[in-house]
Amino acid sequence: MDWAPRVKPIKIRQLYRYARLGIYDDLLLHDVGWELYARCRDIATVADVYREGRVPCPKCSTKVPRRIDPLFSSAEGGTRENWFRCSHCTKRLLWRDCRQSLRTTPRCFDCGSVLQKTDELGCVCGKTWSPEAYKQSVRTRVRLPCPHCLNLVRRPDPPARERTVRTRKPRPELQCPKCQAVALHQHGNIECTACGYKRRWRDYRKSLKKKDERLECSSCEYTFRWQTWCQSARSLRTGNPRPAREFIKRWLRCYTPQQRMIQIDTLLQTLHGRGPLAPLFIDSGEHNIRQMLDDLAS
Repeated sequence: MDWAPRVKPIKIRQLYRYARLGIYDDLLLHDVGWELYARCRDIATVADVYREGRVPCPKCSTKVPRRIDPLFSSAEGGTRENWFRCSHCTKRLLWRDCRQSLRTTPRCFDCGSVLQKTDELGCVCGKTWSPEAYKQSVRTRVRLPCPHCLNLVRRPDPPARERTVRTRKPRPELQCPKCQAVALHQHGNIECTACGYKRRWRDYRKSLKKKDERLECSSCEYTFRWQTWCQSARSLRTGNPRPAREFIKRWLRCYTPQQRMIQIDTLLQTLHGRGPLAPLFIDSGEHNIRQMLDDLAS
C-alpha cells in the first residue's frame, strides 16, 4: 500500500512560529493540513480493516473480504460482546458504544439535549444530576440513546445458551507439511506415515496460526498476502482512531486560514494529551515529539 508519510516537525514549528506573529501562510497551512488529513485517512482505513474484516487492494483499493470476521475474534483485535442493530438508523452497535457516547457527551435521557457541565449536570428541561448519579444511571439503564441517531435503543438480551451433549469428535485427517501425505497425531507429535516427518504438536499448531492468508481482489485479480499487508500498515495501527476520524470530518468544513489553523492545533493538542499516539502522525522520535508539543502548548 502507498501510505501517506508522516508530517515533518520543522513544518509544524514554522507554522506555529508564523501563527504567533499573526501570519497565516496559506501554502504552509495547505501542506501541513492535507498531509495530516492523508495520514488520518490512512489510520482510519487500517482501523476499519481490523473492525470490518475488509482489506483494500494495494493496486485498485477495492475492499477484499477476509476469511474470518475480526469482530468476533479476540485475537484479531475484535470483541466477544454481542453486536446488534439500532431499530431506527440500522447502524451496527455495541452496548458499550452507547455508554461511551454518554460518558464523552452527557445527554438528557428524556429530551436528548446536551447537559451543561457545572457542579451538577443540568438540562434545559429542568432535570439535574450529580456526576456520580449520572455515571451510575448510565451504567444501570437498559434504554440509552443511539450514538448515531440519538433515538432510544434497548439493551439486547444475551443469547440463550443451548445445552449440548458432549460427543466424541472424530479426529480430523491431517496432512504432512512436507509431502502432503496422511499424518497422525500421536504421543504429542505429528508424524507422517509416508516420509517419516516428525514434529512436536505444539510447534505444529503455532505454525498453523502464523500461516499466511492469501487474498485475491475480485476487480483486478491481484493476489496479495495478509501478513505482508499487516507489516506495511504496522506504523498506522492504533486502538484509538477517534482523533483521526474527527479531524477528517472537520478539516473538509474549513474554508478560512483561521479555521484550518484551529483544526490543526486541535489535533496536535489531542495528540499532546495522548502521548503514544503522536508518533503515528509526526516523523520524529517520541522524546523529540513530546518536547515539541510541550513547547507549542506553552
